[in-house]
Amino acid sequence: MWASQLANNDFPPVCAMTGRPAETWRKFTFSTPPLWTYALLVLLCLGILGVVIAAAIVYGVSERATGHLPLTRSSSRIVGLSFWIPIIVITLSPIAWIVAFAAGGNNDSPVFPILFFLGVLFLLGGLLGRLLLTRLVGPRGKVYPLQYGQYDRLVEISNVAPAFVTGVQQHQHARFAQAYAPQTPLQPESK
Repeated sequence: MWASQLANNDFPPVCAMTGRPAETWRKFTFSTPPLWTYALLVLLCLGILGVVIAAAIVYGVSERATGHLPLTRSSSRIVGLSFWIPIIVITLSPIAWIVAFAAGGNNDSPVFPILFFLGVLFLLGGLLGRLLLTRLVGPRGKVYPLQYGQYDRLVEISNVAPAFVTGVQQHQHARFAQAYAPQTPLQPESK
């Protein structure tokens, strides 16, 4: 599909995840970085500064397409949970570290190492959930760069229901037929 089709929400009311009739629309942003950005992984050796620099460059040069896809309410809830649960787990890690330093930093109690290790587990679990769970649950998209002679970016959406794909194809064929239908010349009115 085209990025403009995604931006204009030009889809039939068929849930992208289940193929059932859609009840709501949910905003998705698909982003695809160029292949050369994987060389920026070397910046991870600089620590947190390298991560920030690499993330900023990747964000700046990525091809993006944003729009709404039709979903059922339960599918929208599942997509929302797959996004927010890893973020909440990630935010629990600094909380565990603060509590670890506050509660166990003064004495030799086992509270400090337990809470510190728990914070590390929260961070790793949240990052893995964000990288894997979010990608496996909802629709994924690959945005291709603008090609010579085209006025719009091509977006390849995957991890969607076959009924949604069929509905989109029928919708596109109907739009094409409507746009390029032969025009009948106007007949002069008889007096």
